[in-house]
Amino acid sequence: MYLLAGIVGLIYRAILKRFAKNSSRGATKNIGRNDRLLRLAIGVGLLLWAMLTTWSPILIFFSGFALFEAVFSWCGFYATLGKNTCPVE
Repeated sequence: MYLLAGIVGLIYRAILKRFAKNSSRGATKNIGRNDRLLRLAIGVGLLLWAMLTTWSPILIFFSGFALFEAVFSWCGFYATLGKNTCPVE
């Protein structure tokens, strides 16, 4: 399971690097404040659930994925779909 998480992490990083090359200032944020808070809560909740029950690698993987997106305000799926929940400035 950890090998799968590592492979997915490498693919996600490659997508991030490719997206950053297409932009003049790097990867642009595409997750708004409410979306970030929801992903942060989901990530922390999944991590606590994994720690307090079975240490399931699947739960740890998804919690790390949600926390990564919350911290960096960037979602690969949103970038692929062209979706942006950030407020218009």
